[in-house]
Amino acid sequence: MATPTTDTPIDIEGEALAPLSPASRWTLVVAPLVGFALILVAVGLFMSPAAAGFVASLAAGTFVGGGKLVILAGAVEQAPVGHWGLAALVVYIDLATACIMMGGIHLLDGLPGAGKRLAAARESGSRILNRNPWMHRAAWIGLAIFIAVPFNGTGALMGSVVGRLLGLSRTSIISATGFGSIVGASALALASGIWAERINALARELLLGFFVVAVVIALTFLGSRLAFGPKREALAP
Repeated sequence: MATPTTDTPIDIEGEALAPLSPASRWTLVVAPLVGFALILVAVGLFMSPAAAGFVASLAAGTFVGGGKLVILAGAVEQAPVGHWGLAALVVYIDLATACIMMGGIHLLDGLPGAGKRLAAARESGSRILNRNPWMHRAAWIGLAIFIAVPFNGTGALMGSVVGRLLGLSRTSIISATGFGSIVGASALALASGIWAERINALARELLLGFFVVAVVIALTFLGSRLAFGPKREALAP
């Protein structure tokens, strides 16, 4: 573990690599889940059970291809929760995912074969960031942008792994996730308001709506492959 000095204002390496206590790990994993359960209860009590089901289904949708694009569903007239409410939900889910990942991401080091390579990449990244504070800022901004864009596979789940490989600290990963999620979700919420008429037209034409959703998801997946595919291949053993 690196020892902080006057030349190292932020102990990036030590904070990133030091193992958490079991209590801290469980807190990071359980607290976000309890928080989401409380959100569903509050929505069910103060709005309606249907609204709680709507929120739960869209929360699940963020992990199965929808990502931040689920915010667009809030622009539909019959939606029990508006697009800004869904934007807040997406930000919470991203932050919750980052916290859960930070609580359990150490398990990746135990993967057969890949675990040692991941640990080596993380330690190398931490040393570089520790010696070059400007690289730490650049990595933080890069991770925030990675989280903000609505490509398939660029959410908090993969972002946490990327941040870990870069050698960013846990707090840096969570803060970059929160900032990037707020920017990305706000942009989509604004777009939902601007495109509300078109979104409602698609909602009325169910078949066309499903087709457009499928095309959008396919394009975001293709975008992620074009943007990040070559890098993945370059990192492959």
